[in-house]
Order: sequence, then structure tokens, then C-alpha cells
Amino acid sequence: MEEDSLINMTPETITIIIPVYNVQDYIRECLDSVAKQTYGGALECIIVDDCGSDNSIAITETFIQEYCGNIHFRIVTHQQNKGLSAARNTGIREAKGEYLLFIDSDDKISPDCISSFIETLEKYPCSQLIQAGAKVSNGERTEFHTMEKGFPDYADNKAWILHTFLKRGGWQGVPVTAWNRLVKRSFLVENNLFFKEGILHEDELWNFQLALKLSNVAFCKRDTYYYRIRENSITNSIYTTEANARTLLGVWAGIKEGFSEEWKKTQVKMFWGYLHEYYSSCKDKKLRKILKGYLWWLVFKGIWPTSLLIFLYLTPVGYDIRFLRKIIVKGSRIENTFSPNLKK
Repeated sequence: MEEDSLINMTPETITIIIPVYNVQDYIRECLDSVAKQTYGGALECIIVDDCGSDNSIAITETFIQEYCGNIHFRIVTHQQNKGLSAARNTGIREAKGEYLLFIDSDDKISPDCISSFIETLEKYPCSQLIQAGAKVSNGERTEFHTMEKGFPDYADNKAWILHTFLKRGGWQGVPVTAWNRLVKRSFLVENNLFFKEGILHEDELWNFQLALKLSNVAFCKRDTYYYRIRENSITNSIYTTEANARTLLGVWAGIKEGFSEEWKKTQVKMFWGYLHEYYSSCKDKKLRKILKGYLWWLVFKGIWPTSLLIFLYLTPVGYDIRFLRKIIVKGSRIENTFSPNLKK
């Protein structure tokens, strides 16, 4: 595609949203990656100040004062700390662009990120969402989560989209992240697809809700995002099954509440695979009781041909049943492919 066609795109077709909270060691690199975009058209970049206690915003203000270019940087400030979900929601409401791109403030994007998304958007102008590939690094090792293999250029098969997004990553699933995907703003607003505030792992619930509403997606076959795994980030500092499960209770409640009867079978398979891994290894009695309640709820959805075996799995009362449990744990991993922990 000719560069001229990129420059002639509608001004501020894309709004970049960057929530900022205590990332003074990384924010400059993040903003530099936005400023170095090869895309020649106008861009809007909203930095949401979520009231951190370090010098992140001072660094951001200095960066904006020194910047000379065609990107409209602006800071929107919360009156108090509200969390990542609220910061993203503020960005959605404030955005003027037709499409939104979320970036975590300790990550960065490739120089051709926006150009690559625009190129895909020009090919498929009605896309509700465009998903690109990413590079994930912990400082020692880098993994690639590419869209080059296993994904079409464009899809409008609702069942395929739901199935693919609810796989929660892996080789044939889409990563459960808000970043590195271009989303049409009107699609989010019209379907009330804002991030649930007050929970961790908000991307998990948002991805589920998004999947139920999407009717078409496009795939950008380039790796446009560099994700940094930080040991001291909130979700990556959670080590035990029990601690992680507690942070996911709000997500699971939201998934249950949002179940659609139209796509019940696919959702049940996804949710069962998601929960049973925690149930089989969780030792906390209260948490196991909650997890068992969710699993029973799935059984009573009535679509499982193996309900009797699932009953035995959930109510072990002897050696024979413990033996059956081992078999069922292996057999019940229905299309459950897990992606690496890509959430901060």
C-alpha cells in the first residue's frame, strides 16, 4: 500500500489510550514508541493519570512539552486512584478516534504498529476488531504470539469467532488481553462493553463479553506490540492457586452473569475448562466450595453427555471414585488451551 493512502486517512482515525500509574521507569519508553510511529496521519493519544505516587506524570508532561509532531497527546486526570479498568473507561469516553488502541504504560509498540493496523483496516473497513501479534519478554526470554499461522485475514462467522476468542489464547486462540487489538469505539459504546471496575484480571471478563458481541474480526499478520512481564506487577506477583483464584472470583461471577443461551454450549465448554484446573488443585475449602458451585451450575446446564461421570468427579466418596476422578480430570480438558500469563 502506498504511504500517501495512509496520510489521507481521516484525522484521528485512531485514539491510543495509555493508563498511567507508578511506571516512572517505563513511561518514557512507552511514549517514545508512540512518537516514533511511521504512520503519517493524525493520531490522538490519551494518557489517563490514575493518581500514582511517583514521577510518571511529571515525565509525561515533560515529554509532551518537548514533542513536535502530528500526534495529539493529552492528559486526562482522575481525582483519585480508580484502577486500570476505570482508567481505560475514561479513555473510551474521552476518545475522539473511530478506533481505539490500548497500550499498557510499561510496554511499547513497534514503529510500524499504527501503519500495520491502518493497512488491515483499509482492506477490511467494516472490522469491529483487528487483532495483531505480540512479543512477550521477561528480560531473559522472548516469546512470539503471532497471528500469521492458524488465523484467516478476516472472519465473519459468529460461531468461529466466539469459539476462537473463548479458547483464551494458546496456539489456536486469541490472547486474553485488551492491548494489541484495534477496536471500533462505537461498537464498544453501543454494546456497553466497558471494563468492569473494582476487579483484577479485567481483561478476562472483557474478552468474554466482547466475544459474545463480535460479528466480524480481522487479523493483522505482524507483531506490533512488546509486552514486558514485571515480577512486581499486581497479577504477576500472585503465586499460589488459592491467591490467584481469589482474584478471579469477580471475573467468574461476571462470566456466569453474562451467559448467553444462544451460545450456551461453547460457553459451558470454555468455563468448565477454565474452572476445573483450579478446582482440582485448590486446597482451600471455602474456595473449593465456591468452585464446586460453579461446576455444578455448568452440569445443570444440561448439555453434557457425561453428567454422571462429572457427578462422580465432584463428589468423591471412595477409592474407586478417586480413581475415576483421575480419569475424568484428563478427559474433561475440553478444548482448554491456556496462554501464558499476559496480564499485569
